[in-house]
Amino acid sequence: MKNKKSNQLFVIGQDLHIMNPAFVQALDHSNTALAAMAKQQVEAGADGLDLNLGPVRKECGKDNRRIIRAVQTVSEAVDVPLFVSVSVLNQPQAMELIRGRATVNSITADPATLAANMQQANGFAAQLVVLLVRPGLTPFTVEERLQLAMEVLETAERVGFPLTRLLLDPLFHLRPDPMSWQLSRGMPDIDSVLESIALMGELSREKIRTIAALSSSSQFLATVKRKSLHERLLPLLIGAGLDAVILNCHHQQLMEIATLELRLPQTQAISA
Repeated sequence: MKNKKSNQLFVIGQDLHIMNPAFVQALDHSNTALAAMAKQQVEAGADGLDLNLGPVRKECGKDNRRIIRAVQTVSEAVDVPLFVSVSVLNQPQAMELIRGRATVNSITADPATLAANMQQANGFAAQLVVLLVRPGLTPFTVEERLQLAMEVLETAERVGFPLTRLLLDPLFHLRPDPMSWQLSRGMPDIDSVLESIALMGELSREKIRTIAALSSSSQFLATVKRKSLHERLLPLLIGAGLDAVILNCHHQQLMEIATLELRLPQTQAISA
């Protein structure tokens, strides 16, 4: 499996998401349609695919079989890294199908579960996306995001999880005070996210990679405004040093932005 050049943004297709009705239809009724959705995204330029199967009911055999079937169908259809939901991490049979090319997306920075999740992912040579949020702390400032990032790095060092297989998501949040809600009109605090990404590299001697989902930046905006926000936001994220992005790879303007070599060289491409 070929890697991208080290100075290019790693693009992850977002279509295989449980909130996408077309994906749910394919997931429940047609392996052929599911495989086609995966292939279409790779043909559109995706370097990896997000396979978000949502939460699973405990000990539900039907859900477990659906996870295994979805992972097998997509992994056989395309030869790219898969970014799978946490539910897949708890399915050894599914994880074995994608051993060495899986990224678990997303784990929170909850100290009660983070170490165990890292150890579990280690067993499958999987990467981890860690969301910079934990019980009792939803960070809105740069300082709070960096604090959580340091906690994640310390946990990784303690349990022996390689930083080379770690990606941090600083997350977009609405500003916390009511006055800002009115002024921002559904826009998240983008400046804080950009600065956090830019400063993340100062936390360790090793390269600390970052990832963001463009759709999470516009979830409180009207549908007609989301596309233009993504087009304006992606160059800013690239400029701040973002390493990987989950986006609509059928959006031609976004793909043109994502594939431009606008960045300083990185030490490592995103690959599982």
